[in-house]
Amino acid sequence: MAVLKVGDDAPKIQVSSWAQGEAVKEFEGDKVYIVEFWATWCGPCIASIPHLDEIYKKHKDEGLVVIGQNLGEDTGKVAPFVKSMAGKMSYRVTVDDKSEGGWMAKHWLAAAGQNGIPCAFVVSKKGKIAYIGHPMELKESLLEGLLAEPSTKQGGAPAPAAEIATPSAKAAELATRAQSEIGTGKLEAAEATISELQEALPQNLGYIGGLLELDLLLAKKDADSGMELSSMLCEDYKKSPAVLAAVAAHLIAQPDAAAPLQAAAEKIATPISATEGDAQGPALSTLARIAFLKGDKIRAVELQTKAVSLTSKAGEAAAKATLEAYQQDRLSSAR
Repeated sequence: MAVLKVGDDAPKIQVSSWAQGEAVKEFEGDKVYIVEFWATWCGPCIASIPHLDEIYKKHKDEGLVVIGQNLGEDTGKVAPFVKSMAGKMSYRVTVDDKSEGGWMAKHWLAAAGQNGIPCAFVVSKKGKIAYIGHPMELKESLLEGLLAEPSTKQGGAPAPAAEIATPSAKAAELATRAQSEIGTGKLEAAEATISELQEALPQNLGYIGGLLELDLLLAKKDADSGMELSSMLCEDYKKSPAVLAAVAAHLIAQPDAAAPLQAAAEKIATPISATEGDAQGPALSTLARIAFLKGDKIRAVELQTKAVSLTSKAGEAAAKATLEAYQQDRLSSAR
């Protein structure tokens, strides 16, 4: 049985040598790590190296560190291979400590019940395992969510301004009015209010108006335009898991949310639900609602129960009310 699972503390790095790059002595709280097991004799490993290198080059400036952990070979074999890759393997590469038959192989790969390579482990800024599996199946959106999480390093940077700023009193009043107008079917009035709201919001809070515009489109039964807007919001705020989780929730807010809307919301919420942070609970709530809409009430209760345990104090009452609704076989409000 595997003893190392997603959510567990990551084991330490203990290797005999570094064939390329600066040594990682410990996991730092302002970085996300991929530890990928490979070997020079492994065809699928070699095929995945350029893909892994591309991800590394794209996100290294955001704090992504990739460690290519060789399995069972010596530096004399590994170093020439890395050189032969001619820049397509630019991340750090290590050679395993041969004690215990391979320290990394035992405490990472075998501990996780993984019998084959390539196999990648993702370590979050909290030092927790966030993914175990084939590197080609690793979703880039998962990495983006983890990279967007606040640093846990002492003296680290604060959370992004988009997630801690608050709107002005005028903007808050306009947002409340627009929400009321949508709820009462005054859609033309809501459109004008949202337009005024957007002008009152700073750029980093533009998603507030965007979410209300999404609500308006869905109230008009214009699902295609709603999904197009949701894609734009996800692109603009891809480094803010809280905003992404909100987009997913708004997509399926209507009791009659169609299957395409459910699928779009599920695609957004799933990677966030596997990360640590304030957005995890709301993402799980969205997945619970989708399960209920699909008729899987047992799964809805299971997911919402987990969401309650991960939701902040501010949202705890609403999360518990939603769980109670599912337990009573009825649909709750989405947010």
